[in-house]
Amino acid sequence: MASGPASHHPTARPLDGRRILITGASRGVGLECTRLFLQAGARIIGAARDARRLAAAADELAPLGEFHAVALDLAQPGCASAAAAAVDRRFEGALDILFNNAGVMVAHAGIADEPAGSLEQSLQVNVVAVHNLTRALLPALRQGREPRIINTSSGAGNFASVAQADIGSYRVSKFALNGLTLSWAESLKGRVAVNAFDPGWVKTDMGGSQAPGRPQESAQGALALALLPFATTGRFWKDGKEIPW
Repeated sequence: MASGPASHHPTARPLDGRRILITGASRGVGLECTRLFLQAGARIIGAARDARRLAAAADELAPLGEFHAVALDLAQPGCASAAAAAVDRRFEGALDILFNNAGVMVAHAGIADEPAGSLEQSLQVNVVAVHNLTRALLPALRQGREPRIINTSSGAGNFASVAQADIGSYRVSKFALNGLTLSWAESLKGRVAVNAFDPGWVKTDMGGSQAPGRPQESAQGALALALLPFATTGRFWKDGKEIPW
């Protein structure tokens, strides 16, 4: 049966009008989440480090809805205040969802064999930048509607996996991000929902060509998380289902 106008099907655009800032929006899981969220009716500020790649993504996404590109390098000082300024400018200082999606994997060896500085770089982007961005955008989130924070973590950093021998700094950083998620969730309980998201092992620049999953599947899981009841907080999710820390 053919679908009628979207206005006759309120569930067709479940994020209608929701104001979202997503980092790592120019490629991989971030790009597919942005695409799906736009199709679901969201208004999006998409941030990424590579300005040229982000501009190309913006051209691709523009027909789908309201998308504003902001070049941000999470490893650099001042990125959090720049993100807050973008929210002030585009969304009049209110934000419904902060999606901390950007992340790095800087080494594939175990913690004892990776290059010096790997842990510091991993923690800076995957944990410290998330914390700083959350702090900077908290006033905007408090002006949002059922505001929530989604932190992209990984099954590689859960309690059962963090001790495995490979990708040492990445595992430790995602383990730390899970702890940060729990801490923020408790601090903001009843005001801002905070959850972690595992996109799975998917075919991206980070995941590689051998990965079994696709970014489009991850995006469906992210959308399911974004639509959970507002009271749901301090938990870890994959493919729309809760998973253990």
